[in-house]
Amino acid sequence: MKKWLITVILFLVIIAGVVYYFHKRMATPPALTVAVTKGAITEKAEAIGYIKPRHSITIKSQVGGTVANIYHYEGEPIKKGEELIRITPAPDPSDYAAAYEALKEAQSNESHYDENLDRYHVALQQKLITKNYTDYLTAQQNKDVSILKRILAEQKLALLDEGKTQVAGKAIANVVASPIDGYILSRNVDIGDSVISLSSAQSATSLFTIANMNDLTFEGSVDEIDAAKIHTQMPATIIVGATPDKQITGTVERIALQSEQQAGTSTSDTPFNVSFQLQISNLKFPDNLNLRAGYSATADINLKTIDDALLLPARVVHFENNNPYVLLPADAGTEPKKKFITTGISDGINIEITKGLSLNQKVLDSSEKSDSDNS
Repeated sequence: MKKWLITVILFLVIIAGVVYYFHKRMATPPALTVAVTKGAITEKAEAIGYIKPRHSITIKSQVGGTVANIYHYEGEPIKKGEELIRITPAPDPSDYAAAYEALKEAQSNESHYDENLDRYHVALQQKLITKNYTDYLTAQQNKDVSILKRILAEQKLALLDEGKTQVAGKAIANVVASPIDGYILSRNVDIGDSVISLSSAQSATSLFTIANMNDLTFEGSVDEIDAAKIHTQMPATIIVGATPDKQITGTVERIALQSEQQAGTSTSDTPFNVSFQLQISNLKFPDNLNLRAGYSATADINLKTIDDALLLPARVVHFENNNPYVLLPADAGTEPKKKFITTGISDGINIEITKGLSLNQKVLDSSEKSDSDNS
């Protein structure tokens, strides 16, 4: 009986020991560590913006009136000289009356000076005057001026009446043609809309916007912290929001010297979010990528690349009074030891270690523990 009792007690002690061991092991899991590695790291600056043509033009009319016909629409390719729109003149009645009266007056003056010159021709034939006679020369000059005024009056009336004429060999017509090869980005009028001409005192009506879609650029803004590190010819990688699986490469062409806040173009209400305009050109596109003007995009600009750098995940680096440090593994039951280090560039995932650690040295990865503590 006594032996049986001792056996039972020993059996319970063993079970209790096993339970305690596994309970402690589950309660205090082994510390996770990360080793220092060597590799390449690139520091990048991010710019947010959009894709746009380098050059686009706004088409306006030399003739005022109403839209009669539209020959091309948004998205269509267009060749230089192709007709875009025809405008029916709608002159102001007072302007038309004034032009008609000016033409009649010019015709009357021309007829008067013509009759006067004829009299001098007769006198010249009868040798009553010479070719150098002052009044004769004045009569010739008056006749020439009257012809020019009559032609000008005819052109003004024709422009108001028919919507087309020719001035100094240059055609002015109510049919507006494209001045360049490109694509129609936008059409701002419809049939029946009123059109204000370029010659009006008011702002002329914008009819179309046309651009060369074979010369695209990225335009965006970059934070002031990164702006100081950026210079021209830096390589960049662009991701378009509509095609995130394809990358576009290019180089920085220019960066503004004045912030958007100072230039008065910023949409931010706070003075602390300062950004600078940036343009990336020489874009190289992957095959079968069709872009549209105005696509939103982000650009990663390569500021600096180090090939053989000592690296750690950025999550394992902590800061104390802006001084970076890591936690070194310690023996069971003791607190981890702080190790202050010197860091270099970071790509947001990894960070360069320039001083304080060696290759393959292990540090604590307490990110998962911190996450569980916060939750």
